[in-house]
Amino acid sequence: MFAELEVIAPGEAFDGPMQMALDEILLCRVPRPTLRIYRWESPCVTFGYFQPCLLAEELHPGLPAVRRWTGGGVVLHGDDVTFSLMIPSVDPFSRLAPALLYRELHGAVAAVCGGRLAGDAEISEGPSCFSAPSRDDLIVGTRKVLGGAIRRSAGSLLYQGSLLNLPGVEMIRILSGGLCQDCRSATLDPDVISEARVLAGARYATLSWNRRR
Repeated sequence: MFAELEVIAPGEAFDGPMQMALDEILLCRVPRPTLRIYRWESPCVTFGYFQPCLLAEELHPGLPAVRRWTGGGVVLHGDDVTFSLMIPSVDPFSRLAPALLYRELHGAVAAVCGGRLAGDAEISEGPSCFSAPSRDDLIVGTRKVLGGAIRRSAGSLLYQGSLLNLPGVEMIRILSGGLCQDCRSATLDPDVISEARVLAGARYATLSWNRRR
């Protein structure tokens, strides 16, 4: 899919507000397409920008929950491969319509793992991401295994996704290999982490953000 891709492998573990803040900070900074794999501090729930927080609390009571900057449904994280893809405005893929980028991204991963994209007969509605396939979600067998949501900001695109683990399959390798054949390792700059901590405290960890709907 991409000619080159930087991959930030799981390193320090973060909570939900920090994960969201890191994606927002990185989207403004990365010079080329960058894939970041999350490492969770503990199980966490994320829910879409347009969803009410009560949905996450009802589906997963007692777990910390954070509103994403992107849309989509409620996702329980901990056993999945959670990741973000930042595409800067200088890259041609940033100019694709979100629906087309979604199809291209999921199709690239499907080609590697042998899955297929959800069609009209499999689309359903519901608050939980993995129980309600949307058009072009990745299906393996009869199960949705990849879903995500996209946000555009200042010409750049952010995709936040969740990929379910399949037995005996290295899902991180499947993901990165499906997106690019020339992946390069990258790390989180300490300045990015510092900025993200400030943003997490000011926005993503606040009641005004998480209970805005």
